[in-house]
Amino acid sequence: MDKPNLPHIVLVVPRGEAVRNFLYSDTLRALHKSARVTVLSVVDDDCFLARFRPWTEDIIPLRQAQEHVLVSWFRYLVHTAHYRWLWSEVAKNLWEWRDALNARGIARWRWRLWKALVFALANRPTLAALTCVERQLTWAMRPNDEFVDLFKRLKPDLVFNCSHIHGEAGELPMKVAKRMGIPIAGFIFSWDNLTSRSRIFVPYDHILVWHEGMRRQLLGLYPNIRPEQVQVTGTPQFDFHFKPEFQLTREELCERIGIDPARPFILYTTGVDQHFPEEHRTVELVARLIQKIEIQPKPQLVVRTYVKGTSAEMKALANAGLPDVVFPPVLWEETWYTPMYEDLSIYSSLVRHAAMSINAASTVSLEFMMLDKPVMNLGFDPPGSKLPRHFRWIRHLLFDHFRPVAESGGVMVARSAEDVRVMLYRGLTRPDEQSAARMTFIKKTFNGTLDGQAGCRVAEHLLALARNRRIDLSEPLKREVANAT
Repeated sequence: MDKPNLPHIVLVVPRGEAVRNFLYSDTLRALHKSARVTVLSVVDDDCFLARFRPWTEDIIPLRQAQEHVLVSWFRYLVHTAHYRWLWSEVAKNLWEWRDALNARGIARWRWRLWKALVFALANRPTLAALTCVERQLTWAMRPNDEFVDLFKRLKPDLVFNCSHIHGEAGELPMKVAKRMGIPIAGFIFSWDNLTSRSRIFVPYDHILVWHEGMRRQLLGLYPNIRPEQVQVTGTPQFDFHFKPEFQLTREELCERIGIDPARPFILYTTGVDQHFPEEHRTVELVARLIQKIEIQPKPQLVVRTYVKGTSAEMKALANAGLPDVVFPPVLWEETWYTPMYEDLSIYSSLVRHAAMSINAASTVSLEFMMLDKPVMNLGFDPPGSKLPRHFRWIRHLLFDHFRPVAESGGVMVARSAEDVRVMLYRGLTRPDEQSAARMTFIKKTFNGTLDGQAGCRVAEHLLALARNRRIDLSEPLKREVANAT
């Protein structure tokens, strides 16, 4: 369909998980109704192209060009200084980890010199100035003019980065678009990003966030961002839990994953093996305790492993044939860590039908709380492990984003194997015991955005932003862009 008078929006998909949030959700289809949409994506296999082409004008492969070593080094310096200034619990833990890694020999002295340099730069005015320098370096030493040429051809009204973090391929096109005078917007991908991930280097005109708490946090960290630039939309990744089309019946789900629909099941979701070492020992503990629990019918354990990092020991455990324990396959395309469309129904149904959740300190806790189901978080090291201080599991419960959950009264926090035994029985036999605290926390945190409509709200905001301003390059910058090639 010819839509020449509609706004043109470019969606930048720099990581596979952003596919779930903005292409599988309602966002892309809602935009298609009222705008011309071009997608720049790191994921470009035939299945991907076939699924989304009906709602786009074009899908263009997004390649990450090799940047100049000076640009990469300088960005890392500013990133590290930002961590030291931020000094969140995650930043402290990373510092401790680096101290342990560089504890001996010449590496120790190099690390001390680096820390001294970083400490000198770790203040708000210096970081703001260094961020401006980083943007100038990125533009002046850009590896090529691919995105200059692309945006001159596409003439977009808005460029939207579907994931501001964990997608380095998206950094350069966003900075080039901004330099060309094109309005740019970004999405704070996850609830921990502001306190546990890199400094935001891209000078976004508009930023979308999960909830009001994240908005206040963002404005506090970046005083150059004005309140009207930040919009609360909710996150589309939770939409699927509230849409009937993504809900399998209990019988359908149990048949797919191979468990008994007449018996309750507990969903254990693992973490990245690098962050949660020796987790297979904890899964073994839970499996043993479930076998001993005096509840009828006997519960089953479903273990959903994390595709970004599953240890060899956990894989061996999955193949060990433990009684009443199932490790269902996770349907992801592992090259880009892209969830398959079919996995949306399976995961949403696992959350919907599980009796309770066990996870160390995960977003899964929020998903169970919003459906008013019991949650057990793990605040002790795996049995038999001897982890150094900087790898101890308790640290995750103290991280800035998760601490409010752990202290909400809406989750159980196990600090020993005995706690796990007691809390398994409590969660299975008294599931409503923490209901009031769960609902109070969720209502206060998300304030009405858990309605299955976050994807549509994102689309509405993007359309409003695109319609508000057309490309208008200043004369000096027009000449600079025109001469770039």
